[in-house]
Order: sequence, then C-alpha cells, then structure tokens
Amino acid sequence: MCRSRLDSSVFRVVSFAWAGFGATFGPVMLAALFWKRSNKQGAIAGMIAGGVMVFLWKFVIANLGGIFAIYELLPAFLTAVIAIVIVSLVTSAPEKEITEEFDSVSAEIHQ
Repeated sequence: MCRSRLDSSVFRVVSFAWAGFGATFGPVMLAALFWKRSNKQGAIAGMIAGGVMVFLWKFVIANLGGIFAIYELLPAFLTAVIAIVIVSLVTSAPEKEITEEFDSVSAEIHQ
C-alpha cells in the first residue's frame, strides 16, 4: 500500500475519533464548568446527541455535499450543546448542595 494512502487513511480515522470525543465530552465539560443549571439528565442527553450526530453527519448528511460537507465535529458539538440546554431546563434543577458548591468554587476563582 502506498505510504501517502496509508497516512491519509490513518488521518481520517483519527479525525473521526477526535470528532466523536469532542462532540460527546466537550459540551458536557463546558456546561459543567460554566453553567450552574446543567444537570445529569442534560449531560447524558448531550453525550448521546453529540455522539449520534457525529455518525449521522459523517455518513448521511455530509454526503449531500455543498455546505453540508463540513467537519462533523462542529454540527455535532452544537447539537450536543442544544440538547444539554433543553434537557437541563425541562428537568429538575441540580440539588441545592451542588449549586452551592458551584458558587463557592466560582467565587474562589474570581477573587
């Protein structure tokens, strides 16, 4: 097998894997660090939505071409963020103990 063809194949696999990790865990980590209202149900919904959208975008939507032929991380990341926000808002808020801990850590950081 030609060296450049092998390198290209490895790059595609690694790129797809990073898109999956980024869309699945990135929005959850950012929401947990910066949004007090995020909760477990929102995090789970975001992880599922981001992971599913990576596959859906790569193998279905990107085949449409044009503006849809973009790297799957971007639409999957945005889908996960939207899922986290919507599900966190329609489910119960985190317990008071959790929000107090969030506030205390946030106050320490901003001193």
